[in-house]
Amino acid sequence: MAITRTQAEILANRYNDRRISNKIEMEQRIQKVYGLIPEIADLDREISSLAVRATKKALSGDSSFKDRLKEDIAVISERKKVLLLANGFSVDYLDEIFTCPDCRDTGYIDGKPCHCLKDEIVKLLYSRSELQEILARENFDTFDYDLYSENDIDQTTGISAAENIETVVDHCHYFINYFDKSFENLLFYGRAGTGKTFLINCIAKELIEKSYSVIYLSAVQFFDLLADYSFHRGNRSVYSQISMEEFLTCDLLIIDDLGTEMTNSFTDSVLFDCLNERLIHQKSTIVSTNLSLQELQERYEERIFSRTAGNYTLLKIFGDDIRIKKNYSL
Repeated sequence: MAITRTQAEILANRYNDRRISNKIEMEQRIQKVYGLIPEIADLDREISSLAVRATKKALSGDSSFKDRLKEDIAVISERKKVLLLANGFSVDYLDEIFTCPDCRDTGYIDGKPCHCLKDEIVKLLYSRSELQEILARENFDTFDYDLYSENDIDQTTGISAAENIETVVDHCHYFINYFDKSFENLLFYGRAGTGKTFLINCIAKELIEKSYSVIYLSAVQFFDLLADYSFHRGNRSVYSQISMEEFLTCDLLIIDDLGTEMTNSFTDSVLFDCLNERLIHQKSTIVSTNLSLQELQERYEERIFSRTAGNYTLLKIFGDDIRIKKNYSL
């Protein structure tokens, strides 16, 4: 469950706000009950008095009062419950309030993240990735194998589009299931409209829901952000809240539609540096492109093509243009 320092601070503040809010509500409940049932206020003062006496006895070396204190408090607590019920309150109305009783709003149980913390991380990652609405539509549950034809045969491999997509989807599931066990990068390639971005969204959704940090950018957004970092430009992009450290160390970086950007020596340099840095730190990257492998080799520096061809699992997707096919079926 790797999150950045900034994200950890956001979560810590959320839990702190939760505890403060619950404490305020607790105080309001106490004042309400004291106003309606003054006897409960007297009982609470009696408990405080007993606790002070027990502490003084313990400091003087007499611990016998400790066991008696527990018995006295238990008796007083029962009297409070009777009074609460008699006045229309639940017996636990004055119990300490927790949004998550399991971890008592600490976020951890026995040093391990509580289910509530995992849920908060997923919410945070979703909002940060700006993918929530897209992933609600594009995921494995909505993936349609029927859009790939048995009659569309790849001349090089002799495999149909339908057979190929089954193999590709199987590998996507493998990538997800073993994400924390084996380091892998993916390169989806093939002409436009064959479903590359849809599959990337499927992967992103699954990993975000497993609480991994995912940054998803189009190639244009990717290079625009790196230009902001490099040249300290005043016209910061909408993604400028992503720190460089976060950019290079997030669990998964997705660069969609590589090849749609204007290429020059700067884009070649920063692309190589980013891909290389993530390889060094064993951080997974997914790249998609409408270019063929030959076009990639011709367009980018040899060292970039070498990094991708040699360190990425190459997944070719082919078939009809799905967008056109869907429009004809309407």
